[in-house]
Amino acid sequence: MNLLERIAAGQFKKTGAVKKLSISGQPNNTNNTYEVFSIPLDYLYYNDQNGRINTAYKQYQASHGRITPEAGNSEYNSIFQKLVYESNPQALKDTLQSIKEKTQQEPGVILPDGRVIDGNRRFTALRMYQEDSGISKNFETVVLSLDSRTDKKTIKELELDLQLGQEARVDYDPIDRIFNVYDTIELEKLMTVEEYRNASGAGNTRGINRDLRLAHLILRFLNLVSPGSHDEQADKFYLARELKLDGPIEEIEKTLSSMEDSDKESITDAVLVSLAAEKASGEQRPSTLVMRDIKTNILQKPDILKYYLDAVDDRVDAISEAFQETPIKSASDLKAVVSADTELKNQIDKMKNSTNRLVYKGKVDSKRKRALSILQDIEGKLDELKPADFAELTTDENYTAKEVLSEINDILFKLKRDLNA
Repeated sequence: MNLLERIAAGQFKKTGAVKKLSISGQPNNTNNTYEVFSIPLDYLYYNDQNGRINTAYKQYQASHGRITPEAGNSEYNSIFQKLVYESNPQALKDTLQSIKEKTQQEPGVILPDGRVIDGNRRFTALRMYQEDSGISKNFETVVLSLDSRTDKKTIKELELDLQLGQEARVDYDPIDRIFNVYDTIELEKLMTVEEYRNASGAGNTRGINRDLRLAHLILRFLNLVSPGSHDEQADKFYLARELKLDGPIEEIEKTLSSMEDSDKESITDAVLVSLAAEKASGEQRPSTLVMRDIKTNILQKPDILKYYLDAVDDRVDAISEAFQETPIKSASDLKAVVSADTELKNQIDKMKNSTNRLVYKGKVDSKRKRALSILQDIEGKLDELKPADFAELTTDENYTAKEVLSEINDILFKLKRDLNA
């Protein structure tokens, strides 16, 4: 007997509250309001498709295999309780304290089989409260007549609306957010980019399209350090979270994506190998800053960039081949593989030295060309000015503008004279 049948049989109490939800295809609900019921925790179980902990569950699966969803005091619920807690311990403690002081304030959303679609943190806090007190607790929730097997798109739309569109209680971890976009649009093909935008309440599709580009760049990095099939790489997305790739990958994505160089693919591989080298050698500096240096002083300087591939090409091949022979399975493996391979460590050191020399050269060139850059900026700003821009100035302001132009003329005259000298 599912929960809706139990409700119809009068087994669960109404709380008197209602929750407003906008759900496509739901019959007999013209005002989008749903009654809230008090359901014992033993009837409920976590949603293994929850975008907030999707990569954490994939990490668990990599070591232990898939587990079958099961309600109540099950191994499945215990494992997911730990994953939800570890995703944000402080938020969970705050929720638990709030429930102890005020009871549950916001109803959850579940399916007839007990799957918790919204409210995993509240569900977790209540489970912990029940364990600590030894007193049975109930989850206040709406029960929707949806099926997790046949209504995947509707359920995902609801999840996005509740977690991002309506309340945005706690932002997704950046890697979980990127994977959720990629998984929903490209792997599961549940939505188009525009449909994802509508469901998540995003103002436009720019951020969603960028997350897809970031996902592909992350997958390319994962294929470098842990080669495998396309599907296998998606299952290893947890490595990106472990390695904290969001910052460094976001730093270089725009420059790499917009690059028109004929060697774009080779340059991208070289930059990702440089990132792997930083992560493997213990990050003496934050890898985001290292990627920023590479972007600013190599990738964005054509004169320096033309030397980049020649300087690192052999190292890129050697490092890539080493990881093909020993793919990593966890973040700690990255350092372990390098520590166990003297030749690989040597290649990584040489890669970093070559890159650092070019970064230094780029910085020196920037300093040397600073005056030229300032002049070019001034030229661009002056070129944007039109007589009409001054039309609304008062008489005094107009006089001041002419004085400034005269002073600029004097400065330029002196600069031209000194340069000719």
